[in-house]
Amino acid sequence: MSATPKTENKKADNDIRVGIKSRQKYVIKYASSIMKEKNYKELKFSAVGGSIGKLLDIVEILKVLIPGLYQQNRITSVAYQTVDSNSTVLNQKLYPKLEVILSTEEFKNKNEGTQDKLNETKRKEIEEIMKKRREEREKGGDSGRRGRGRGFRGRRGGFRGRRPGFRGRGGRGRGFRGRGRGGPRRDGAPRGRGRGQGQTPRGAPKVNRGRGSNK
Repeated sequence: MSATPKTENKKADNDIRVGIKSRQKYVIKYASSIMKEKNYKELKFSAVGGSIGKLLDIVEILKVLIPGLYQQNRITSVAYQTVDSNSTVLNQKLYPKLEVILSTEEFKNKNEGTQDKLNETKRKEIEEIMKKRREEREKGGDSGRRGRGRGFRGRRGGFRGRRPGFRGRGGRGRGFRGRGRGGPRRDGAPRGRGRGQGQTPRGAPKVNRGRGSNK
């Protein structure tokens, strides 16, 4: 098997290669523009491996948007090899490759992958359905963005509302603030039990700390 196929330095404008990262709407926009502005009579597409599904979607949409397109498919395989510094093949993988030609003229040499143009009545029906779905997505996207914004602000408000409850839950928040103030309490006892300051030792007599006591 041969190594990775060599790519030409310069390819024609109508030779479009679809990859995994290709954006469907941009490919469709580009293909439509060169047929209308540069008067190309055919478009040549190619995709390898996981990008084949994306290519099929693009082709079906173009056949609806541009009337009178004939289609011809060709399936082959491509070998990608991993070699070391001595050009010894370490690994080789085969991937399916799909080539599609869309033409405004009927193909003279037909094969199993040749498809006729869409019936104009059917094409217009599909185009109208696509238009309605696109409008619904645009409307749904606008309302969805507005709804998400309100919900986010609402969640933020709820978060702030939970903060006072957190400080007061179980008295832990108040206790924490009380320990940080320092100084004696109103009854004269030191603050902060557990610190070992001012606590009455076990077994010692209790002292009356009531007001007015001289003991």
